[in-house]
Amino acid sequence: MSFTREVKRELAAIVPTAGHCRRAQLSGLLFGAGTFAMGSGGQLAVRLTASLPAVTRHSLALLKPFGVESEVRTVSCAPAGRRFEVVLAGDRGLQLLNEVGVLTDTLGVQMTVPLRVVERRCCLVAFLRGLFLGCGMVSAPGAAVHTEFTLEDGDMAVQVVRLVARLGLEFSLTERGRNVGVYSKRSVTAADLLAVLGAHDARLRWEEHAVLGEMRGRANRLANCDEANARRAAAAGERQAAAARRLKASPAWESLPAAVREAAELRLHYPFFSLSELAAAADPPLTKSALNHRLRELMDRAAGEVGT
Repeated sequence: MSFTREVKRELAAIVPTAGHCRRAQLSGLLFGAGTFAMGSGGQLAVRLTASLPAVTRHSLALLKPFGVESEVRTVSCAPAGRRFEVVLAGDRGLQLLNEVGVLTDTLGVQMTVPLRVVERRCCLVAFLRGLFLGCGMVSAPGAAVHTEFTLEDGDMAVQVVRLVARLGLEFSLTERGRNVGVYSKRSVTAADLLAVLGAHDARLRWEEHAVLGEMRGRANRLANCDEANARRAAAAGERQAAAARRLKASPAWESLPAAVREAAELRLHYPFFSLSELAAAADPPLTKSALNHRLRELMDRAAGEVGT
């Protein structure tokens, strides 16, 4: 199951108890997944279409307290496959559509959400939850981040951008021929949207993956850093051992200070030790600073010997 479907299943379990929030959520669902057409005899046909049974059951749960007649149909068509339609009927259905802002007082379809539907913050959240159930998607944790509401009306898309902005979420617009996407590619925006809508389990999964990804990236950076440090230490050890061999084969060896000769012998014996390991191997052990000073003098003496 895709991550979007998991999110929708979680959100479909949230049915507001307050009537105003239930209307707002139904409004969002209708704007996101509703189709409106004039049927025979001038009757308005209204259908809510969903691919998930959970969203279909959610639609019926939202409608039930309002006493609206409805019928569930199953349709199959390529490439969408099997889908479920909730068909609204009766005068009470038309009255409810007016109450949730889908129909004007003259029963004309409008693609602008009335302020009264989303005036309260709780209703705004409920509206966006319904809208996501109808036309939302979010990429799976770990994939390239993409969160979107896909709408058919450009004016409606512009309004949705403003609505999510009221919750501190920044979304952009993109036109794709027959529809308009209200989208974000920011990970923090996707996570915050899931939390605002009430998909807390999905939000935890998202954050868990983000934390693991960050830890994995940090571990890789540290490993790369350690590997680079090890390569540099090995190269320095090889240069110091080569300098010690040159000096030991030259008359200058006897004139070296005893401490420098000791450091040279130590490096010849342990050519691949790090500075810390080499300092600990001395008898008695040396500090890194003391050993580093002696090895620098070794390198300087070797360079002078080559120069002569």
